[in-house]
Amino acid sequence: MANNISWVPKRLNAAPVVFRGMTGKEVVTVTLAGLCVFTPLGIIAAVLSGAIAMVPTVAFFGAGVTLFFGGTIMRRLRRGRPTSLMYRQLQFKLAGKGFPTREKLITHSTGYSIRRNPTLKSEQRKL
Repeated sequence: MANNISWVPKRLNAAPVVFRGMTGKEVVTVTLAGLCVFTPLGIIAAVLSGAIAMVPTVAFFGAGVTLFFGGTIMRRLRRGRPTSLMYRQLQFKLAGKGFPTREKLITHSTGYSIRRNPTLKSEQRKL
């Protein structure tokens, strides 16, 4: 009798669900995206109101709202798909636009044929 437990490798390597169905990396990504989007809005609110405290208030409030609603969106995007699919799709889109990525991704497709080319001369075929 072998001492193999089939469920252990998958469960050990999977990132745990942290908040609203997102993993730790996804929580950080969504929160940073919310901060980046809402910080300029906080700067505008601070200029209009004259209170410098509006910058972090609006930024962190926006990050919280983004995290709350972003969890629902991330759950819908990932439903039934592998956890790394969204990261690969983002890498593929960035590589297609010319941004460097760590992994070499195939970003173009072409047709291949194993037939002989009819335009080649018979002398070239003999070589």
